[in-house]
Amino acid sequence: MSTVEPGTVLVERYRLRQQASTDLAAATAWEAYDQILDREVRVTLVTGPYTGDALDAARRAALVTDPRLVRVLDAGSDGDGNKYVVTEPHTGTTLTEVISSGLVDEQQARVIVGEAASALAVAHARGVHHAALRPEAVRVDGHQVRVTGLGLDGGLASGETLNVKPAQLDAQGLVALLYYAMTARWPGQDLEADWIAKDTLIPLPAQLDDSGAVAPLSSLVPHVDTEIDALVARTFDASGGTGGPMNPDDVTAALQPWGEVSVVASLPGFVQPEPEEPRRQSIAEAFGGEGVPPARRPVTGRIARTDETMAMGAGNVPAGYPEPQNDYTYEPQAYGQHAPVPPPPPEGAPAGYPPAGYDQAGYDQYGQPVAQGQQQYNQQQPQQYPPQSFAPGGYPPEGGGGGGGYYEQDGGFATQPAPKRGGVNPTPIVLGLVGVAVVAGLIWAINAMMSPSSDMIADASPSASASASAGADGEGSSEPSAPTETEARPVIDSATLLGPLESGGQPIDHTEKVELAYDTDPATFYFTTTYQQAQFGGFKDFLGMELRLREPASVSKIELLTNTPGGKVQILKGGEGGDVLAEGTFSNTTTFELSEPVVSDTFTIWITELPQVSDGFRLELNEVVLS
Repeated sequence: MSTVEPGTVLVERYRLRQQASTDLAAATAWEAYDQILDREVRVTLVTGPYTGDALDAARRAALVTDPRLVRVLDAGSDGDGNKYVVTEPHTGTTLTEVISSGLVDEQQARVIVGEAASALAVAHARGVHHAALRPEAVRVDGHQVRVTGLGLDGGLASGETLNVKPAQLDAQGLVALLYYAMTARWPGQDLEADWIAKDTLIPLPAQLDDSGAVAPLSSLVPHVDTEIDALVARTFDASGGTGGPMNPDDVTAALQPWGEVSVVASLPGFVQPEPEEPRRQSIAEAFGGEGVPPARRPVTGRIARTDETMAMGAGNVPAGYPEPQNDYTYEPQAYGQHAPVPPPPPEGAPAGYPPAGYDQAGYDQYGQPVAQGQQQYNQQQPQQYPPQSFAPGGYPPEGGGGGGGYYEQDGGFATQPAPKRGGVNPTPIVLGLVGVAVVAGLIWAINAMMSPSSDMIADASPSASASASAGADGEGSSEPSAPTETEARPVIDSATLLGPLESGGQPIDHTEKVELAYDTDPATFYFTTTYQQAQFGGFKDFLGMELRLREPASVSKIELLTNTPGGKVQILKGGEGGDVLAEGTFSNTTTFELSEPVVSDTFTIWITELPQVSDGFRLELNEVVLS
């Protein structure tokens, strides 16, 4: 095998960046970059007598797709003799590192192993097995469990394990992980084997009784569930587990149901992270990047999991949306919407209308649709509209003559008479008022010149009516005063999403979760859907959360608590298009101090770029605090 180093490009595609950790003795792992698909990858160079078995197993594993399995993307060899396997990057914390901070409770051990078992059950259905489960092969990535090394690790382990009851070997490995998470002892296959690197931290082996069975879980963990205790006993009894689970599906059935991943919250109190004081971040810090706290999740570790993320597949693209998202061009037909409808003609429209850009065969001269089956709107032509303003939601039924079409939001295509351009011309009125003001000014000047002497004026006192009339005429009136601070406390009464992404007419940016952003409970949060680009996957340009207060109130500080640092955000006064009061980036606790108090009953959080997370780009907003 040729020598590789940072900067080496394999098969004219994968540029190696820096070495990554691995516990496999016959492998060298690299963090790398796929120059063709523009993404981060992990490249593992394999050697040894079982290289062929590892490559064959990795190729079969590439057929398995599950968000809890680190996917195999490529496997092969280059012209220099390098044998390689390319996978998604390894993210999160290994189970070894989790347990080094403290044992997790029974519930979270059930969750971790249950998620891993469900993922391996998907692989088992495709005839693919892991065959080398161990604490280093299971990772907890905040809200998700991920299994690494599918196919590859088992191939490098011995080459024989793939043919000797690999499904039962996976089932025993899963139960061993359950035992290890609760006791820090390993009852599974020997990890002091040649295929494990010598510098790897090996867990202590489980204690055995005189018959060779593993010590019961109930003897080490008080109040353990009897069904879990029995599962461990059947798997690691003196017979070698003949009465235990035979495949990952059996383990999944034994552990169901389980809840959400919350490893940090399940650690014992004496190893819980110390709560940190909220960090106040100014706008200058947000741009300067100094003093920004490190990315971390709240100490509760409670992350909501949704079926949507699980159903997105490898690309995490919502069902029904076109792929890829890069350089995506919006096409209304891709979302089941109607094609654009030509606007109604102005009064007295000549023959040949509608305007350019609409197929003459698809509409008549006044924009009416013709019978189905005829040629429709030509999408290749740019949309051109006459320089007139029309209501966005259709046209009012009242109005003058002339037929015209509009698209009803809840209806379909309907015909309504085009509105007549009417109303009062304000120009004569304005000119008349100006003339009256000029005449009044002349009369006032003449009266001033013919008024009594200064001694008589000194004795006179202005009447209330005279002061009022002066103000009405524009003389002696003061400049309007700026809004003053109110005594009302800013209390968020409701919130609405602006610009949520929709699929099949239904929003998928979780409008039903908006209230979690101001429910005064930082453990719950609003979250967007997961995109593959920071700019909302190219589907749209922004997402706004309009906050409406119970009454107008004075606001001088806005705090945003999030799980996802990064991205770009602005604070607007009012709704969409309002004045920008502050802007910056999200951090775990972002504070915007306004230069002066602002009185309003509506403020908007305007997001133009999403923070990056392990599986794409998403915002998780725990709480919004106004003061």
